[in-house]
Amino acid sequence: MNEKTPNSMTRRQFMRQGVCAAVGTSSLLSTILNLRQLNAATISNSDIDGYKALICIFLYGGNDASNLLVPYDLNNYNIYAQGRQQLTLQRDSLIKLNINNSDGRDFALHPSMQGTSELFEQGNLALVSNVGTLIAPVTLQDFRNGSPALPPHLFSHSDQQVLWQTSVPHESNAYSPTGWGGRIADLLHSVHNNSSVSMLVSLSGNNFFQVGETLLPYRTSNNGSSIFRLGHGSNERDTARFNAFKQMLDQDYGNLMEDAFADISNNAINDADTFNTAIADANDFAMIPNSSLGNQLRSIAKIIQKHEALGMKRQIFFAATGGFDTHGPQLGAHAGLLGGIDSAMKGFNDALTSINMQDSATTFTASDFGRTFDSNGRGSDHGWGSHHLVMGGAVKGKQIYGNFPELALGASPQDAGRGRWIPTTSVDQYGATLAKWFGVSDTDLPIVFPNINNFATADLGFMS
Repeated sequence: MNEKTPNSMTRRQFMRQGVCAAVGTSSLLSTILNLRQLNAATISNSDIDGYKALICIFLYGGNDASNLLVPYDLNNYNIYAQGRQQLTLQRDSLIKLNINNSDGRDFALHPSMQGTSELFEQGNLALVSNVGTLIAPVTLQDFRNGSPALPPHLFSHSDQQVLWQTSVPHESNAYSPTGWGGRIADLLHSVHNNSSVSMLVSLSGNNFFQVGETLLPYRTSNNGSSIFRLGHGSNERDTARFNAFKQMLDQDYGNLMEDAFADISNNAINDADTFNTAIADANDFAMIPNSSLGNQLRSIAKIIQKHEALGMKRQIFFAATGGFDTHGPQLGAHAGLLGGIDSAMKGFNDALTSINMQDSATTFTASDFGRTFDSNGRGSDHGWGSHHLVMGGAVKGKQIYGNFPELALGASPQDAGRGRWIPTTSVDQYGATLAKWFGVSDTDLPIVFPNINNFATADLGFMS
């Protein structure tokens, strides 16, 4: 019997086949994950032209997108107002959009989205309508019959966050062990052979989106400094403590778990030093607001500015903000939440423009799900399909992509009950469009999105 035991395995075999690695390479107490070998194509340096960044902004809680993008022509606005009840926005407060690809209806943005509307008018922002988790296209009849094509655990925060960030697996309704951002990085990481820093950078802690088979995210705090801290160099006592810890890490350990932990920790320290040195003299980007999301995007702008010092040609970032589970009094709270997104995204766009990187970075929103179109009397409840923002110089802006749902409650073919809109665009299609711009080939798209061939098109057309 030629069965390998832990003691006969090399450290590399141990790390890749069986045991542990930290989700955040700069955090010593990160979540332990099981890594599997990736048998997939890789991209050569000759296939990559210039630098590109993808920035995911995740809106935790489930954003009420029915008040993000609102029908503006009088007939459809009246249908909207009848269905939204207490959640109705006044028509004269809305910011009307001039849309290049109108389907005959007029649309407007929430009054808190002034900066976003300006980017839309400039052609640097688009909206993608009625996006959600899907295994394959779903009809109302499929939903009522409990079709096997339905994603598991609809309307659950934790489950839908995982599915949005990982994409539903092809063969079963089990969760994917990797995220689609991580799988993109697995394909493209070969262009960074000389860089010690992961092309995956999280400004908002652990997430499923950035977990790959071979790569894991580098975590930083939301102000851009490394999460790895041991009082390194701050005073004599802390320096002594740091040096003692380093001596512990540099020992040889017979136990593979201890040895792997020491190896990861040493890499984290080295990477943190590289990272912090590279961004030390980056711009302040004062045009980005001093909010939680704003600080995350400011840090991302600094990293993008210094990508050459880090040896990066591709980077995938994760930022997040919460509070969108608006079951209670919604109108005022939601206006504040959207205003925070608006000012942070507008400031981030202006920051990238100031360093001539606006064409190289694409920012997109994601969220657990949309929310019910009708009201629970004060707010809204968990829904399904939602509308999302895509921003950047490479975006074919001033357009709405996908199919906006018919809003007549009980009569719409997308109404799964209470205006839980059945998505007409999948997360796979949304992500695949971004992945193609980022450098993933048509041939490799199914590696990243196992369900993509279930849909009529893998490219929604919103990227140049």
